[in-house]
Amino acid sequence: MKPAHASPTRRTAPRAPIGVSRAYASVLLCVAAALLVNSILGPLAFGVVSYPITETVENQLIGLELVTVFLVVPWALFAARAAYRGHPAAPLLGFSPSAYAVYMFVQYVLGPEYSYYSVTALAQLGILVLAGGSMMWSWSLARTMPLASMRAEQTTRNGLLLLALAAFVLLRYSGVFTGALRGSELESEFADERSFFWSIVLLDLGIVVPCTIAAGLSLMGGSATGHRALYAAVGWFALVPPSVAAMAAVMWARNDPHASASTVLLLSAASVAFGAVAWRLFRPRVKAPYGSTIPERNDR
Repeated sequence: MKPAHASPTRRTAPRAPIGVSRAYASVLLCVAAALLVNSILGPLAFGVVSYPITETVENQLIGLELVTVFLVVPWALFAARAAYRGHPAAPLLGFSPSAYAVYMFVQYVLGPEYSYYSVTALAQLGILVLAGGSMMWSWSLARTMPLASMRAEQTTRNGLLLLALAAFVLLRYSGVFTGALRGSELESEFADERSFFWSIVLLDLGIVVPCTIAAGLSLMGGSATGHRALYAAVGWFALVPPSVAAMAAVMWARNDPHASASTVLLLSAASVAFGAVAWRLFRPRVKAPYGSTIPERNDR
């Protein structure tokens, strides 16, 4: 009789319950619709919604909304379709556009510095709350989904990838750190839009960088939470940097005095690289058939 050998825990990836799947799909559809309507009504298209902002920030919003319409909304619709069909990868897909919307609508609400009670700000606050609920629901559902096991070298490599992504963001703020040490004045590009600037600093350095580092260290420690956070972080980086690249591109195309061709090239190259990483990570999950057997991590 041959001795028993330990083997990875395996189980079948189930379809999510129909009621939960369709309710979750409906929330993702609402997020997609809200993002689309907000962009169409803004400076990108009809200009029904206007903001007390400088021309530079308006150019940036146009670039942001282009990415929202042509990348983020389709991603959210794809995730909603997967959720409606009960695909186990749906929560991992749905987290990214939801997190993108939360990140952006903090800036939409705080950035313009309204001197009056604004219906637009309240409506965008509602979108932020909707997206925040969708993001938390996505994470809650993702925690129940079994993930393919990683070899030790894969775990280390992906953990280092997350740390590199955090370092990329930190390097973007090198001027903030040196300026703070010197007590320098804000650059003219940011001086007239201080709320936009500091809200982005808060989000990037206060949330994105710490969470990405924590995800990387957790993954390298063999945690299932870190494994799922890998998808969350990579998905976010596949959506947000392209929007920043588009902002820089629109500024350059419209001869904005603060435009920089080198910034456009750098951010565009980074966006392509992040997109390639996301494609490689998400593709096997999306292609996994319903009821397929997926090796699950044993974190004990």
